[in-house]
Amino acid sequence: MELTGRPRIDDGGVCLRQKNLHPLGANFGYHRGMRKEPKPSPTELPLLFEVDPEPTCEVLTALGGNPLVVQAFGSLGVPASVTQPVQIKERQRGYEEATFIESFVILNAAGGDCLEDFGHLREDAGLAELIGHELPSPEAAWNFLHAFHQGEKIEEAQQRRLPGEMAYIPEESAPLAGLGEPGVGATVGRTMPRSGGGDGGPGCDDY
Repeated sequence: MELTGRPRIDDGGVCLRQKNLHPLGANFGYHRGMRKEPKPSPTELPLLFEVDPEPTCEVLTALGGNPLVVQAFGSLGVPASVTQPVQIKERQRGYEEATFIESFVILNAAGGDCLEDFGHLREDAGLAELIGHELPSPEAAWNFLHAFHQGEKIEEAQQRRLPGEMAYIPEESAPLAGLGEPGVGATVGRTMPRSGGGDGGPGCDDY
């Protein structure tokens, strides 16, 4: 055993010093029986936050980017361009046409793909506060889409078929033609989901 001048108390009580016996070659006192204390697993450590059982008074939302979409919607002048050519509303109460179309734009931006998703978005109080109004219910949104449908136009197209013809193309209703006006159709034509296949109301299974 090679000794140095730096003493160490060995098992026999003699002051000795071992040289370069550390696995990494460090020249300091080291005993092969020494063990480094293991570090605890991160899964054993407490979390770095505390859960406050008191409800918060703040209104939160995970859809904070949607107001930028609404701002772009207004900056493009879509609300004003929709009001005149798309006239569906017959009563004073309820949402006007521009608010409905804006709501469909928000639905599309939020990842919704059916009218039932309006129900989930209506539960987000933070979103309603940011955009300035609640979103329509699935039933109200379905009624808005159904207003573009006119059964008499389909009947007229069916009557115009020649004998043996199966296909027919009905004329557009006035509100549907309004969506094709410049500045309207290019903006909202791809944001409105298809309505249900019948009169049973909205539902994801209808698409």
